[in-house]
Amino acid sequence: MFIIIRRASTFYGRINLSDDQHHPVLLEDTDQLIFTVRDSMETDAAEVLIRKVITADREFEGNYGFELTPEETDLPVGTYYYDVGLQRENGEFYHITIPDQFIIKQSISRKDD
Repeated sequence: MFIIIRRASTFYGRINLSDDQHHPVLLEDTDQLIFTVRDSMETDAAEVLIRKVITADREFEGNYGFELTPEETDLPVGTYYYDVGLQRENGEFYHITIPDQFIIKQSISRKDD
């Protein structure tokens, strides 16, 4: 699922983990979800622009929440790519999502200074 964000704005995201039967999967205390945004699908050459580590204490009703700050989303208008991985304490790593578009749009309205 692609994500569209206004440039330099706050974004609240959530990640829902479920098994093949659509039953919730909860993180262990030592597990980490890693949300990564890169400037290209070519991971060897792509620069990491945003990296968020989400831990078990961010769980609420089976979802894991995270926030991107205006400083983190202050990227040039354009299309980037993101995915989410699960890092286990024993070193195992699983891709939770397939890579998809992370789109930054220009804001029209601005707050008064």
